[in-house]
Amino acid sequence: MKTSITSTPLLKYSLDVARAWCQENGWSDLFIEQYRLWAFPPGGVMPLPLPECALEEVTFNSDLSPRQVLSQSLVFTAAIGSVLTSFATHSPVILVAGFAACAIAVGLGEP
Repeated sequence: MKTSITSTPLLKYSLDVARAWCQENGWSDLFIEQYRLWAFPPGGVMPLPLPECALEEVTFNSDLSPRQVLSQSLVFTAAIGSVLTSFATHSPVILVAGFAACAIAVGLGEP
């Protein structure tokens, strides 16, 4: 069952990146199925999943959104703050709490 392209399931790559890659490489009829992006390759009669290596390269070269920049800045600040506070108080519990906060933030950033 095909999912509508306007829905927003948890995808690893953004739809804008996928659409741009498809237009650039001649792939057509982009759709989502089972949380993967599928399209028809040039001259193809059967849809294939979009190559993840190409999407990773496009995503890696694109800029971060303001929300991503803010969240990464907050995580970095929390990590440095927990290291300094742990060092100043000689308590590893604060360092563990800082690590847990960073792990949760990274987990929320990934699909």
